[in-house]
Amino acid sequence: MTSSPKITQVASKPIPFTGFQALWVPGTTRVCTFGSSDAGFGVIQVHTLSTSSSTSKSPVPGSTTSPHPKLVLHSETEKKSQFKCGTFRAGGSHPPRLVTGDFDGRVGLWDLNRTEVPLSLLEAHTDIVTCIDGAGAGSLESLQLPRQEYVTGCRDGVVKLWDTRQKDQAVSVMAPKKGYGHEVWSVSMNTQSSSSDDLLVAAGYDNGDIRVLDLAAGKLLFETNVKHGVCSVEFDRRRGTSKRLIATTMEGTLHSFDLGGSISESNAMVEETITVQTGDESTLWQARHVPQWQDIFAVTDGGGNIHMYEQGDAGSLIKSRGVHQFAKEAILSLEFNDDLEGLFVTCDLSNTLRVGILNL
Repeated sequence: MTSSPKITQVASKPIPFTGFQALWVPGTTRVCTFGSSDAGFGVIQVHTLSTSSSTSKSPVPGSTTSPHPKLVLHSETEKKSQFKCGTFRAGGSHPPRLVTGDFDGRVGLWDLNRTEVPLSLLEAHTDIVTCIDGAGAGSLESLQLPRQEYVTGCRDGVVKLWDTRQKDQAVSVMAPKKGYGHEVWSVSMNTQSSSSDDLLVAAGYDNGDIRVLDLAAGKLLFETNVKHGVCSVEFDRRRGTSKRLIATTMEGTLHSFDLGGSISESNAMVEETITVQTGDESTLWQARHVPQWQDIFAVTDGGGNIHMYEQGDAGSLIKSRGVHQFAKEAILSLEFNDDLEGLFVTCDLSNTLRVGILNL
């Protein structure tokens, strides 16, 4: 591994709306992005990453036969309610289903081949569904070993655990104390085993609170406050025992929590706090681990940069692996492809969808 990974942009395309998230459709090189138009409508677009000579073939990173990849619009749908968040990690079927959260507090389940109407539409919350994450993987494996559980966070401070097999009622609800009311800005799931009783959820709030929850048991496992609004939280792995939790904030700080192989109030601690960015563009919008290299993770900021970090063995400090200017404005979303190593997609405030390759 080189000391400074190389990041290359391979394709980009303007989108006519603010894209809050861009996700890989599991098992493919198709990209799904969604968000809000200037007119206040919700938009879902699906693009295919193809060569310029043929739209029927998908490029493979590093392939000499696909020198000019481009993003080709596959489908588009517009709805009355704006989409804020989504995941493919809870569809539980093949082809993969998209689960979305919208500004009206609803959760929708979508078949991307028929987006005229959702497969189901659930009145999940009383306010904006600000964040969502699923228990499944975003890879070919997820199509054979699906997970139906997912978690949602709301602007009213409520976190809920759902199962697509139980469509009308949440499996578990973690509501704020009366008068608490801090917004949930980010959620992340970890499945320590194949059991549905072994799900962990991390939630980050606008006041700097971070909580690790066992929602199946309705139990708070760990709680701390990092002083600034938490834009992103993510476990270092989605399956198996997680060793670390990463959190990013509005004030440019990166926080690493050493979970010590298990989580309890006594052994979870802040291993390190790093000031990544300062100034007007200091917001760290998202942190994402590279699926094939779980000690490597990327952090996006308000200036269009991608910061790369590596976590060493237990007890060692996080090492910076360089910073790369990837966009002209804030990168709201970054997602790595679970099947194709190093391939990632972003969307930013310049309303541009971009695909890049990370070479370690």
